[in-house]
Amino acid sequence: MAAELVETTRLYARTVAKIDPRWIESLSGHLVKRNYSEPHWQKKRGQVAAYERVTLYGVTIVSGRKVNYGPVNPVEAREIFIRFALVEGDFETRAKFWRHNQELIEYVHDLEARARRRDILVDPQVLYEYYDKHIPEGIYSKPQFEKWLKKATVKQPKLLFLKQSDLVRKDADIVDAGNFPDKVKLGSLMLPLEYHFDPKEERDGISLVVPVALINQVNATQGDWLVPGLLKEKLIALLKSLPKQYRRMLVPIPDTVDKLIHQLDPHSDLPMIQQVSAQIKRMKAIHIPEDQWNESVLDRHLHMNYKIVDANHKELASGRDLYELQKQFAGQAQQQFSELPVSVNDVSGKKSWEFGNIPQTQKIEQAGVSMTGFPALVDEGDTVGLRVLDSKPTAEVSHQKGLLRLIKLALPKELRYLKKNLPGLDRMRLQYAKVPAAQGNQEPHTDLQDILVDWILMQSFLQSVQHARTQNQFDDMLEAGKQEMMLIANQSCKQLSEILEHYQQLRKSLGQVKQINWMSSISDMKQQLDNLIYQGFLEHMTEARFKDYLRYLKGLQIRLDKLAHAAPRDQQLMREMSGVYQQWQERKRLADKKGRIDERLEEIRWMLEELRISLFAQQVKTAYPVSVKRIEKRWKELGL
Repeated sequence: MAAELVETTRLYARTVAKIDPRWIESLSGHLVKRNYSEPHWQKKRGQVAAYERVTLYGVTIVSGRKVNYGPVNPVEAREIFIRFALVEGDFETRAKFWRHNQELIEYVHDLEARARRRDILVDPQVLYEYYDKHIPEGIYSKPQFEKWLKKATVKQPKLLFLKQSDLVRKDADIVDAGNFPDKVKLGSLMLPLEYHFDPKEERDGISLVVPVALINQVNATQGDWLVPGLLKEKLIALLKSLPKQYRRMLVPIPDTVDKLIHQLDPHSDLPMIQQVSAQIKRMKAIHIPEDQWNESVLDRHLHMNYKIVDANHKELASGRDLYELQKQFAGQAQQQFSELPVSVNDVSGKKSWEFGNIPQTQKIEQAGVSMTGFPALVDEGDTVGLRVLDSKPTAEVSHQKGLLRLIKLALPKELRYLKKNLPGLDRMRLQYAKVPAAQGNQEPHTDLQDILVDWILMQSFLQSVQHARTQNQFDDMLEAGKQEMMLIANQSCKQLSEILEHYQQLRKSLGQVKQINWMSSISDMKQQLDNLIYQGFLEHMTEARFKDYLRYLKGLQIRLDKLAHAAPRDQQLMREMSGVYQQWQERKRLADKKGRIDERLEEIRWMLEELRISLFAQQVKTAYPVSVKRIEKRWKELGL
């Protein structure tokens, strides 16, 4: 500030001193002007704030100072407090009404998520009017509000407590809780469901919450049914996903679904697609091949989401591909399952039957969840143990291997004799060593002697449907199997020797073919041969299948011999069967990708082997009448 200004050739200031703008506001309060902008709610301070600007004769003295806006404009501050703190929920208080109201609003939001609608909760303006009606004038901050509420609730304890009717629109349809349950029963499991409605988010739709210890007990076939409230929508989407030639025969699709939905059984072991196909065929005499259904185009919320959690309910992973999640958590799942309290105690290090009577299943209760364990013998190498496993298929395989180890331990003398008396073993070893590994198999090769011994023991002792689970059953099995063992060994070695001999000759002959115009036929024969004979093929063989293999290999040799004078005819026959063969290949590839073993595809696989005999080597008799048309007919009968 200058006391005097003097102007000569230039402008000069005299008696100049520095001043602080803060002095001006305090000394000239009656002259300054105050303006307020951007009033807003502050949750932490529990008040409405705004930015203050102070000016003196148009000169800004203070800019952007945050102040309590309540005393400045009580009416506007009260409105902001109600809208942003109470209506939008940006508020913290121990008042009972607040927890009650937030839980009730969350419940209505949950109803919207289940029904996938945004028209159930009332408009925010309705909530504003409710609070505006009950809260007196002059209340615009948390301290004032809590002070008033404390006095008011002495006479009105339920003051500000919302009712469901206050929150639900008058014209909103009622959501049936039975159609959108909190939990779902899958087999023996009762697991919780979570609902989320946001098509942009990955977790949109229904999430099945699965403890990692139970992941192997969940079947994706069951999850495909979602919940009753979404089943109709999913069925409509499925039918609309069909190619036009099928879709047009099902219109109007909603009416078709209304009739169809009552014929389906979500508790059946049959997958949804198989059931839908079968019922459409029954209702309308329309056969829809399974590969015509396109589930991949369905909206995300029409596929079950699986949320995997640990013992503390912390999310480990989530996704809609249960098979991939089961592979990812296989080890962790079994480890945690084995730590659950069970009545069948783990046993280890046994060399004879010391397990008592082993039950088929074991009920387990943990944290309110009922589940099923599967007691089974476990091969420990030189000994046998007993464990409760987490899935039936795993338990069946483990129990069989455990029994095989016990048989070896119980019959050491017989086992030594068997190993020394396998006819033609050395030659078969040399032939088997040249057999390629199965596609995708990275495991080291097992010695043929070990494979043969295990196979002979399996055929001799473990062919009954019901494997031994008691001491008496095990003893009876040993006694009956010992009488058959060497007979089966001699027959098996003879037949395997013939198979490997034929295989070696065929592989050599196919490798010597150089004619370019034969290559498509040769490639097809090599593929067939590799599908029949591979490292470990014996593990998937039955005694009856030996004779079939000899027929198939003989048929291959006849087909190869014919090529010299009938190559065009061979390629024509290949084209005849290519449609059904490629269809089977594609379905098999999809089943393998999902980790499913489909017995229907196995049946078609062996029908295709018989078809090759019928087409390329009629001299070799087929096991039953077969043709492309018969396979196509059976394909439809199986619902494929």
